[in-house]
Amino acid sequence: MSDISAAIAALLEARSRQLPAVEREGARWKTLGEHFDDLEAALADLRTHTTLDPELAASLTFPQLPEIRAGAAEAAVSFQVIASRFTRTTVNLGVSGAARMGKSTLLQSVSGLDDRQIPTGDGIPVTAVRSRIFHSPTVRRAELEMYSPASFLTEVIAPLHAALSYPAPPRSLEEFAAWRYPESTDQTRGRLLLTRLRDLRSALPSYEHLLTGGVTSVPLEEIRPYVAYPTDEEIRAAGPGGVRRAYAAVREARIECPFPHEHVARIGIVDLPGLGEVTADAEERHVDGLRNEVDAVLVVKRSSDTSSFFDETDASGMALLDRVRGYVSSTGEFAYVVHNIDPDKPHLAENLRGDLLRNLNGGEADRFFTVLETDVRDPERVGREVLTPLLKRLADGLPVMDAEVLSATRGRAGAVRDRIRLHLTDVRGALSLVARRAGVPEEVNDAKAAQLRSGIAKRLRLLVAGLAAEANGSADPAYAQAVENAYQGVLDWIGDGFGRGADVWRDMALTRMITEGHPADFAGPEFNRIRVEISRRFAALDDFFTERLTDAWDRTAEAVAAECGALFAEPAPGAPGAGRELLRRLAGLFDESSQPCPDLAAAVHSLLDVRLEYRTLLYPRVRPDLAPLNLQVTHPDTGEEMQQVAVPLTEEGAEELYGIFNGLAEQAAFRIQKSLLREAAVPAAVVHALVEQFEDTLIRSGTSPQEFRRFVRSYRNDLWPEEFRGIDEANSRFARVVRVTEGIAALAGEEEER
Repeated sequence: MSDISAAIAALLEARSRQLPAVEREGARWKTLGEHFDDLEAALADLRTHTTLDPELAASLTFPQLPEIRAGAAEAAVSFQVIASRFTRTTVNLGVSGAARMGKSTLLQSVSGLDDRQIPTGDGIPVTAVRSRIFHSPTVRRAELEMYSPASFLTEVIAPLHAALSYPAPPRSLEEFAAWRYPESTDQTRGRLLLTRLRDLRSALPSYEHLLTGGVTSVPLEEIRPYVAYPTDEEIRAAGPGGVRRAYAAVREARIECPFPHEHVARIGIVDLPGLGEVTADAEERHVDGLRNEVDAVLVVKRSSDTSSFFDETDASGMALLDRVRGYVSSTGEFAYVVHNIDPDKPHLAENLRGDLLRNLNGGEADRFFTVLETDVRDPERVGREVLTPLLKRLADGLPVMDAEVLSATRGRAGAVRDRIRLHLTDVRGALSLVARRAGVPEEVNDAKAAQLRSGIAKRLRLLVAGLAAEANGSADPAYAQAVENAYQGVLDWIGDGFGRGADVWRDMALTRMITEGHPADFAGPEFNRIRVEISRRFAALDDFFTERLTDAWDRTAEAVAAECGALFAEPAPGAPGAGRELLRRLAGLFDESSQPCPDLAAAVHSLLDVRLEYRTLLYPRVRPDLAPLNLQVTHPDTGEEMQQVAVPLTEEGAEELYGIFNGLAEQAAFRIQKSLLREAAVPAAVVHALVEQFEDTLIRSGTSPQEFRRFVRSYRNDLWPEEFRGIDEANSRFARVVRVTEGIAALAGEEEER
């Protein structure tokens, strides 16, 4: 790699390292612009609220907002342009110049292409489409970006209509095809524009099918009609349908091919529209192409019998370059003049050389613009006399230009940031005034929170007292009935041959005893089955416990909801089974409050997580009553282990065994019934303890007063809608303005990333 190529590669690498910071700055300014839209809407919304008096509403203005928003948008665009500059993987050189100066010939000498790809011509403009040409050692390809019908009408036809002061342009290709244009106009430039417009209309059938809005690829050898105007010969030879104008459908061409020069691996060439070309928006297209896509520009000026001086067209073109150099301190670092000399006419070259010295550089060589002399027809000379000195200059100059552009852009953005901070101070002052004269005083909120907490506490205390009385009173008849029902169910099951029928049971016992030679092989597993089934059948008490827990939830929810106004309109408090859903909603409100209430939420969750079940509450109490239902038991007198079943291996023995099992099972069921009835006070005592713990945690935990205040701040509007709806709505709008203002301040306060 040559020194120049290495320097260009280092430059591009340095740009890529700066890109993330530049993109972040651009995104930040874009977000700022969006925030200003939000601020304008939020201020307007707050101003219109009925709780604000006219004086307060009038203070909520931001008269500088349009100007500041425009400044933020400009900063965002500026950083986007720099990001585009730093994103490129090539150093792009724009090539421009008036018609007949040798621009296309220079492009051929640089790129190695010929008239089939970059046509040249005398007397008329040739290049119709902007082309970007990149060195590729292996690829030869042309990609064409096509207009869509809508973009063609907007970007090509509409500017021509505007320049000719014609009515609004056609809205469809059909309208354009049918548009009747006058035969001529009095103004010279107008006649040229009108001719172009008529040519485009008459040739529409030749390119209408190309207006796809997509990208297509064509062989390089076939690209000429897509980028160049038709020649005089093609126009004269055209048949009744007129000449083909495929170029009209093309917005831009991208060409890749091997360049015949060294130092060019990371170089791109942009073929810009010719200066002075007759088209309605040529100047603006020229400026846009320079500003967004090129790092330096070569302006071709030819010494000839008619152009050996720097004329008004040239001066206008150089003025365009001055517009687009932006924050680059010197136009001469951005734009270079290529003096296209004819070796056979040295006197013409001398004339133009002198004119450029006097009129372009003020009598001092290269004072303002560097002039590079060459014969653009000679690729070897172009490489030696233009590309090599230019790239050496850019290797040193482009980092300086990049730094100037970035520094100046940040400086301009900093001025906008200062104005933002200044006027945000005014907005905050107005908000402070609104806050002092509107909204809910904190002492009112505290009083309502204390009222809510006290009201719920009183209702829960009454509920807890009632549950205590139930726990300490007489046995619950519903519990006794539930036990009796479970007991009777067990007896019925025993009477049905333990769920198998008595005859079936006896036959099974006899068969197994005869087969195994003793009763233990049948009796042991059967004791186990009967013992487990009796225990399971008494678990029917779980339905009773569930009813008691559901009732506790209902009564608790009703006590809380009675103090919470419209917050719990659905389901209606007091409806059977509604309590669990209301408590879940209450826990959700505590969890999702704008100011969290974790301890209040935990109190509700703990109450809802309780399970009252026979197997956890009473099974340990009745387990000893099931002990006799085992094959091997402890002798009550001697304490020795013994088998309690010994019967003959006959039908009579099977009958005797059935009687033993029946008696032991009924005795166990009876003992369990008595044990359960002795525990009649347990369910009520447990429910009382659960609700009392909930009440104590909800009302008297260390964070309870603070979290009730938070809860009230979040849900005032729902708890007491008639008292707070209007004020809270205003507060919500006020909070929105504050939130947007803080977001803008945070973005505007960030340090520039270097």
